[in-house]
Amino acid sequence: MRPRILVTGIPGHYTRLANGAQGLSVSYSERQKQPETKEEFLQELRNISNTGNYLIGEGALRAIAPHAKQVPFWHLYNCSKNGVGLEEFNANFDICVFTCANLLRKGLSADAEAEVLGKLKMPIVMLGIGLQNRRDLENSLPEGTKRLLDVLKEREHYFLTRGFETAGFLKDQGFSYVQPTGCPSIYFMPHNMRASLKKLPKVEVGKARTIFSGYLGANHDCIVDAAALAPEGSRPQYVIQDEFLHFDMNVEANGDGRVYDSASGTMLGELSYPGTERLKTPFDVRTFFDTNQWRAWASSMDFNFGRRFHGSIIAMQAGVPSLMVAVDDRMREMLGYTGLPAIDVVDVDKAENRAEFVADHLAGLNASELVDRYSDRERTFRSALREIGIGH
Repeated sequence: MRPRILVTGIPGHYTRLANGAQGLSVSYSERQKQPETKEEFLQELRNISNTGNYLIGEGALRAIAPHAKQVPFWHLYNCSKNGVGLEEFNANFDICVFTCANLLRKGLSADAEAEVLGKLKMPIVMLGIGLQNRRDLENSLPEGTKRLLDVLKEREHYFLTRGFETAGFLKDQGFSYVQPTGCPSIYFMPHNMRASLKKLPKVEVGKARTIFSGYLGANHDCIVDAAALAPEGSRPQYVIQDEFLHFDMNVEANGDGRVYDSASGTMLGELSYPGTERLKTPFDVRTFFDTNQWRAWASSMDFNFGRRFHGSIIAMQAGVPSLMVAVDDRMREMLGYTGLPAIDVVDVDKAENRAEFVADHLAGLNASELVDRYSDRERTFRSALREIGIGH
């Protein structure tokens, strides 16, 4: 008999339309949101914190057996805190899949996760869990996260991690079922992922219409990237994930009171961020709250050069060749496990000619080996899900 699967945690973009929940039922609005004023736009961004996270929930739900039921985490948390309890969920599900990102980090105490998972009396699958910096965790694991790990030790648990570092940390904590599989977003639209890898050595750097992603407002890195790699006379393309929330990037409404065009994903009004004077032509900046719209737009481009992991993954899901810049330990762990094409930020920064450096790196890639490595990782991921009993 197949297990009854509850999926919660990081959601896909579809949960933007959830307008209520009662018991096991979640209701969804038929009206698509159009967050075009500054207040509406920023609130929509706050709801997910980082639009790249939508890929995690989307990839997880596609990989898991189709009879699985997705319930927003906020509903489970409200039930737990307001006296309703989670007995109805315990009676109707056999296993919970909790979709994660870099949950193990110094600045995040997983109090809400410990609250909910502590009351779900069923095995828990922590899917896509990762750490930010192992040295930070060894020195000061947040109290809420300690409680969460204690909860998971008390029952049957499965950790499918983003990479080897997280797997090693969890094994050191005494957990038994720990297996590196990568982020579930990587295995969404695998045929397009392979197609993007095959195209990489043929990219014409400096001529290819290129998508850029990074940390506008925090540093000038992607500005330097665009100055070096964007075709002469073109307007470089940049995709937002969380810059308006966490960095020194701002937008003011245009004459119509709008900062955002829902149809195209284009930012309107006046954008400001440090370093704009370094670009001959300002970025054409876009934000996407719908992953299908994001992929559709990305598919019109020729190349992605990204300092954001999920901003690059979605380009690959659209079949666009992508080269990532590994900027931190979190990203290095994911790239180290998957073997997806990347260069380290240290090497990029010291290159005398960034365009030549990138072009030489791409020309030296072995596309067949990249595809074989990806296919091997995909088989490992799907095999782990079937072994647990939640795959298809």
